[in-house]
Amino acid sequence: MKKAVFFDLGNVLLFFSHERMMQQVADFCQLELPVVKTAVEKLGIPYELGNVKSKEIHQEFSDLVKKKLEFNGLMHALSNIFHLNNPVAAIVQELKSKNVPLFVLSNTCEAHFNYAYEHYSPLQLFDGYVLSYEVGARKPEKKIFEHALAKAGCSPESCFYTDDIGEYVDAARQLHIDAEQYTTPEKLTEQLALRGLL
Repeated sequence: MKKAVFFDLGNVLLFFSHERMMQQVADFCQLELPVVKTAVEKLGIPYELGNVKSKEIHQEFSDLVKKKLEFNGLMHALSNIFHLNNPVAAIVQELKSKNVPLFVLSNTCEAHFNYAYEHYSPLQLFDGYVLSYEVGARKPEKKIFEHALAKAGCSPESCFYTDDIGEYVDAARQLHIDAEQYTTPEKLTEQLALRGLL
């Protein structure tokens, strides 16, 4: 029996659209889309690593438009890009009913996670969150996986991890974490059942 299950956030628990984010920020800031894309490409990874904070994102876009933007409006434009993967949310609820320790393991930024946590209640069922902007490392880096194992208090072999990105699954497997690539809710259910979790 596995001691913990790790779920990726984007395109596993929640679907998201970068294109929608870019357009919403462009509309909010009244900037051309290529200008927004250039800014996001420059700031995106540092923001996910926690090297850039939300207030600095706000300052950067305020500088671009040469006026002080409304902070909460910008954060909403950046973050109102998700919708729930309902079948996976149902799997999470079933695992929770069986008292399986659940963790989110995600490359994400402060604005996105705060918005998602507030708006999608299944995220509040989790026992812990291993987030790139808090850890200072992104998948597929070894550091974030080691942090996840420490947080869950389990050995690599005694946990299960699912992610839609094969490269991240491979990185986890190199650390002897039992990991499978997410494709469909039906396949995930099958993978969990094989491990005695459902």
